[in-house]
Amino acid sequence: MHDSRTRIGLVEDNSLLRLAVASSLEKEAVDVVFSVGTALGALELIGKSSIDVLIVDLHLGETINGIDVSLLWQKAQPNLGVVYLTSYEDPRLINGGKSPVLAEKSVYLTKTSITDIDQLLSAITSTMGEGTVDERVRTGPLAGLTDVQMETLSLLALGHSNNEIAKIRGINEDSVAMSLNRISKVLGLPAQMNRNQRVHLARVILKGQGQ
Repeated sequence: MHDSRTRIGLVEDNSLLRLAVASSLEKEAVDVVFSVGTALGALELIGKSSIDVLIVDLHLGETINGIDVSLLWQKAQPNLGVVYLTSYEDPRLINGGKSPVLAEKSVYLTKTSITDIDQLLSAITSTMGEGTVDERVRTGPLAGLTDVQMETLSLLALGHSNNEIAKIRGINEDSVAMSLNRISKVLGLPAQMNRNQRVHLARVILKGQGQ
């Protein structure tokens, strides 16, 4: 008899959340084939486990992130669906402000947007369809920033001065100041680049990372 239950792989470094998600899914028509807390643990299962959908966090506390894990899994299983379940409002935050290449047939969900298990089940189902998945990957105030602006803001959040940002990006310091003023305008912050303003901008990044 054919087993119609969806087979899921779960990669989440928060043990309590991982347990809660796995437990909730098991109560539905879903088989949690594996539930691991590290990228390495997930990669070791490639070729050993067969799943329909991979649910993966972006930040796994290691060198390799959840996007890398999903791409390697999908390379081994081209028909694999992927659900990114993360605290990051914008996937560019995991990639130094640059737009990362996400897995095909993927859905991007923030943890704060999930209020019940049906929303996660709907995302899982949508990745298994034949059509194009609607990827809503940018939410919150950061969604209005370009990749270049995101890169600049990420460098600021890392503690780099305007002079250091200019050298990294290959532009002059005045251009950095102008860019930060434009970023402030997009984010609805006063465009006066003093010490407090830099703190406010850095906090926007931290908030976008769920911190």
